[in-house]
Amino acid sequence: MTGSILLVEDNEKLTAMLRTVLEGRGHQVKCAGSGDAALALLQGQRFDLLVLDLKLPGMNGVELLQRVRRSAALKELPVVIMTGAFRGEAYARAAAKLGVKAYLEKPFGKDDLVKAVQGALEDGPARRDIGRLLLELYRSGANGMLELRGGTRIFVVGGEPASFSSPRFVPFLVSVNHLQRSDLAEFPPARPGRLPLVEAGLIGYDDLQEQSRLFLFRALVEALLQNQSPRFTADLTGIELPLTPLSVPRLLHQAAGAATFDLAPYLASNGTLCPARTTEYFRLVNLLNMGPEEVDLLQQLGQGKTVQAVLADCATPARGAVLLDLLARLGMLAMSAAPVADQQPDFPQKLIFNRPIEEVEERRGEAVSFADLVDEVSESIELVIGKKGMAAPLSASEIDFEQEVQRDYAAIQNKNYYEIFGMTAGTFSFATLKDAYFAKTREYSPEKFMQLAGDTLGRAQDVLSHYANAYNTLSSVIAKERYDEMLNADTVGLGGKREDELQARIQFQSGKVFLEMEDFGNAERALQDAYTLNPNDAQTSAFLAWSIYKNPGNQRSQGALEKCRMLLSKSLQAERNADAFAFRGWMLLDEGRDGLAEGEFQKALKLNPHQSHAQGGMHLIKERREAEKKGLFKRIFG
Repeated sequence: MTGSILLVEDNEKLTAMLRTVLEGRGHQVKCAGSGDAALALLQGQRFDLLVLDLKLPGMNGVELLQRVRRSAALKELPVVIMTGAFRGEAYARAAAKLGVKAYLEKPFGKDDLVKAVQGALEDGPARRDIGRLLLELYRSGANGMLELRGGTRIFVVGGEPASFSSPRFVPFLVSVNHLQRSDLAEFPPARPGRLPLVEAGLIGYDDLQEQSRLFLFRALVEALLQNQSPRFTADLTGIELPLTPLSVPRLLHQAAGAATFDLAPYLASNGTLCPARTTEYFRLVNLLNMGPEEVDLLQQLGQGKTVQAVLADCATPARGAVLLDLLARLGMLAMSAAPVADQQPDFPQKLIFNRPIEEVEERRGEAVSFADLVDEVSESIELVIGKKGMAAPLSASEIDFEQEVQRDYAAIQNKNYYEIFGMTAGTFSFATLKDAYFAKTREYSPEKFMQLAGDTLGRAQDVLSHYANAYNTLSSVIAKERYDEMLNADTVGLGGKREDELQARIQFQSGKVFLEMEDFGNAERALQDAYTLNPNDAQTSAFLAWSIYKNPGNQRSQGALEKCRMLLSKSLQAERNADAFAFRGWMLLDEGRDGLAEGEFQKALKLNPHQSHAQGGMHLIKERREAEKKGLFKRIFG
């Protein structure tokens, strides 16, 4: 066993000789010629062993040993004593009471030193590789401090890395151009730590938080890749602000993707075993940022396949093995000699892999017993409604409102836009329109809306949508003129059929042409006319939503955004169509929700492999991920 050793000896020639012997055995050795120098090194970085001469200038070895044992961070540090002055059994017994592992009296031989050092390291506090240690701390919710190489101390709060103290942080800020050495010299912080950098005006607080989180992540990934074995002490003394907590499962997942992995021994020990999901799988899976390949691989679980069979269908078996190995270490997978059934989540779960659950079901090729229950209402007002039977019994006022919705829904059937506001084309006035419209929307307050569920909720949405379309049409001079013309045109051409359907089709095609020209204002107007004439057409609803979303005049309007979401939900409720999925994917992509956006694009491409918006969205997501991957490795190793 090798380790990091602090050698404290004032005789330079003896120090050089001992250092050569120890480094020849693979140990990392630092030297100090006095007790004061040794104490400074011990306070600045972690060592696995202290080799100490008792006769030192200034602070002698006995006093240094006493200070070490009084320190919460150092009290378990293994110590080997070397002495030529304090000889005899009595001194050895006294030293043993201070936790000294070996007591070497000068002169001693090389073999004696090697044996003492090896024994002290093996009998020291149990050291675990950092990956295993982080998992143990995460599961136990421990508080304390990890000491990494180079003097970096990681403070663990509730089982997760939450802060650090490191002499490497300021050089890191300089290397990434967030701090100038000249400024640091001219405006030196008043005290140690990270917050004084903000106090001195050298870096903004938000930037400090962001760079602190990046440094903490980088330091831990480096330690994981180097397979360090840090010591943990249950001591949070000196914890530094600001706190920048990291998720341990997410950290291990990202580090695993950068580590080398030997596939052959993994298959030799695990290839014939059958992985099955545990309850912990569902608790942790949304903490991991998985790509499509990883999601596809995990869809093969629960089918009785062995590890080898699962990896056989994987494009990169080594990467798949890394994932399965990590999930097993996280307790998310149980490996058994024979196939066993997956456990199920013991809590309600809306998303998995940060994607709508039924999307995952579709990727598995299994039948779904409900049509887009989750994501068909995501990003719309249904998101906050809940389900029937989950709330308390309806009050009298809630029952009255449900009945009001049913009456309104029945009242708008087969009525034109004037009639639903109690007017005719001849008695129309804008003031009456405005008063009637806002009176109706006040009746449908958000508080009442959130009381609804199921069919009544859908009908309430239709009522509001119908009133909104009627108001938008009648409040626009041009749209109103077109609407009046259409109302008066009972017949058209041969056969004398009503032209509403034909006009809707013409306006829809015009809107699509305007969209291709990126004339979003005219596109919205044309598609609004088409929607007015045919509000139940899925394509019209989808393209109207897209024109509203793309119109620069609507960019700051929350109402316009909600209308887009409502129209897309309505389009998909009428018909599962690739355009609506693709448009909703781009809205999610613009919000930075790449995982959900990817799910929408995949649905669109499943319905229409040539849907251009979905193809473009998938290409952008791929480019982003490649850029993030390159940036991650550059930040870690650059």
